[in-house]
Amino acid sequence: MTFKVLYIEDNLNNMKLVRRMLKFTDYTLLEAVDGISGYNAALQERPDLIIMDIGLPDINGLEVINRLQQVPEARYIPIVALTANVSEEMMRECMIAGCMRVLHKPISRYTLLDAIRSIGEQAAPAPADGSLLNDADTEKHKSVLIVEDNQDLRTIFARAFHPSHYAVQVAEDGVTALKLLEAELPDIMILDTDMPRLSGLDVLQYVRNNQQLKHVKTIVVTGNLQAVHMPEANYADLLLTKPIDISDLIALAQRLTAVPT
Repeated sequence: MTFKVLYIEDNLNNMKLVRRMLKFTDYTLLEAVDGISGYNAALQERPDLIIMDIGLPDINGLEVINRLQQVPEARYIPIVALTANVSEEMMRECMIAGCMRVLHKPISRYTLLDAIRSIGEQAAPAPADGSLLNDADTEKHKSVLIVEDNQDLRTIFARAFHPSHYAVQVAEDGVTALKLLEAELPDIMILDTDMPRLSGLDVLQYVRNNQQLKHVKTIVVTGNLQAVHMPEANYADLLLTKPIDISDLIALAQRLTAVPT
């Protein structure tokens, strides 16, 4: 099946460049030169991936993404932001909006193709009728508990896990995480260390000492380098230090929850 990539970009030189990059690939490139036409193309063509320029002339890329998120048949489409703005604030805004990746101009062919390939491996097609997953579908997919006191990061992590693969719950602190763990066991837990009321390492130690929770896979994500060397950190299946690449996080989560063959 052809993998369709919609590129929304008002700069014709950039459009030509990406067109050349994808010329000898199996990807089909669809093009739109502004936000409104890009939005309409996304609804009509149902691409497998959208590459979104942020600085569009009519409505900016973030607004296009927001509008697409409101349409059930479009909210499943993975989006890669493409921008010349390399600030952390722009990165944060794009990820909160729902982008799976943020690439910076000028972009290399290797970087572009790597992003398309990795996201193509993660994403699953949306239901043909645009409906949301029902309870029976959800039971067939992996569940993720994201424990993070930073609201922006909770949003970024939660949106990174595609709803066709994962059912996601979030907790803003360790105490809330324990309550959720008592109600339902996730397949994997993404866990920050420095949180109010109960630290992530305390939660991790509780999980490892509880026989009912011993099969829960854990990825500790922390910006505290001292926490990395604490004995409790050894209980984690994986430990990552911030800032992290969202695509790497998803790939690692997939490996940890893969069914052994």
